[in-house]
Amino acid sequence: MAVLVIAENAGGTVEIDDAVVKSLNLIDDPPSGARIRMAGPMDGGWRVVSLWESREAFQSFVDQRLKPGVERHARWSRDGAGTAAALRTV
Repeated sequence: MAVLVIAENAGGTVEIDDAVVKSLNLIDDPPSGARIRMAGPMDGGWRVVSLWESREAFQSFVDQRLKPGVERHARWSRDGAGTAAALRTV
């Protein structure tokens, strides 16, 4: 079942998001199961909304690429609030 993930990062900026996208090579090598990624400013930070084929595909990305990437870059927030919701239709 498809899953929508919303991550909100207090203090996040377009510059940090650009660095994340570049470091994780999300443009040239999109994660398996990722369908769409949208990002933009919110009050006091940065929001990323992504659509995944399944919760398992998202968790695989987190474990294999996102967590190691965050560990390499101390300036990235590890405290972003995240929500994942199953979708019946897309």
